[in-house]
Amino acid sequence: MKRKILGCLLLSVFMLTGCVDQINVEDVTLTLILGLDLDEDNHLVVYMTSPVFNKEAQMKEEKVAVKAYTVRDSRELFDTTVMALTSGSKTQLILIGKKLLKQKNWIRYIDPYYRDPKNTVTTRVVAVDGPVSDLIFFRPKDKPRLPLYLANLVDTAYRRNVTVKTTLQEFHEQMIEKGKTASITEMKKNSKIMLTGTALLDENGLYKLTIKPHENKLLRILQNKKRGDFPFTLSVPLEPNGQEKHWLSFGTQSIKVKTKVRYDGHYIFDTNIKMRVAITEMLFPFNVRKDAAKLEKSIQTKLKTDFEHLIKKAQTAKIDPFGYGLYARAYTYPEWKKVQNQWDEVFSKADVNVKVNVTISGMGTIK
Repeated sequence: MKRKILGCLLLSVFMLTGCVDQINVEDVTLTLILGLDLDEDNHLVVYMTSPVFNKEAQMKEEKVAVKAYTVRDSRELFDTTVMALTSGSKTQLILIGKKLLKQKNWIRYIDPYYRDPKNTVTTRVVAVDGPVSDLIFFRPKDKPRLPLYLANLVDTAYRRNVTVKTTLQEFHEQMIEKGKTASITEMKKNSKIMLTGTALLDENGLYKLTIKPHENKLLRILQNKKRGDFPFTLSVPLEPNGQEKHWLSFGTQSIKVKTKVRYDGHYIFDTNIKMRVAITEMLFPFNVRKDAAKLEKSIQTKLKTDFEHLIKKAQTAKIDPFGYGLYARAYTYPEWKKVQNQWDEVFSKADVNVKVNVTISGMGTIK
């Protein structure tokens, strides 16, 4: 009998402790989107988008902007404006203006998300080409709530490799990794919101350049990241010096990437890419069954040129978003140890040789 009473008392205590810190959803302002930008005087402006659960409210989304010294300081200012206590545990996206991305030590502003365990680190990090306010205060009539719309936009584009998807956790890992520089999603608003590609940052997290969706597919392949779809539409040369554009589209059925590295006074990387593709669109007459080798060579030539152009662009900007530094550390550690703190400079002088081998394994139902 005493054991039963003791068991009931313990059960009651456990049930009570689970309810002590309970907060009703109506009493919490959930920050679903956090925006960071600089105004005309280079003062920090923090934006917040949160859902409204009050039945009497006509607008179901609350959007606030405050000038603050830090993100943590902005929370107190938000609490003087919004109806409930601000929480960052459900943040879906952090929008960072490109103007802020060009400022030294901007990363310190997201420190609360790494330091406070109540915040989430699965938040998507997104660069904004233009004022962050243009996105925050955009109210499209044909789209769901902005947090849901932007989160789905990033996730869908990521599955098609139109852009990368970098969470706060992944961004932190990229920033502390000396053999690879960071890359994050980039979007902008004109008449509508659209993804412009991927923003590439340097070793200090400063914005360097933007690559387009087509180039992002090449980036992912060089990173040996092969998840999702890789649809390509290319203009290929069928003749050695031909000027006429021949457009075709294809999807990749398999991709294999192997990279070798050696050091001979400077770094030399040899990347071999093998792709099995299926043609999905061809806007010119061509007998694929008879002359498959000729078309394969044309695709290889075009892709090789695109890969080399992207690598040269990154080397000129002195960044390594591909992760060639990881190969240097793994296979030439004595040399890597000497240059690891200047890897971006060292990589800019490296030789990167790309070889592409394409096999057409499908040409559609019409031969």
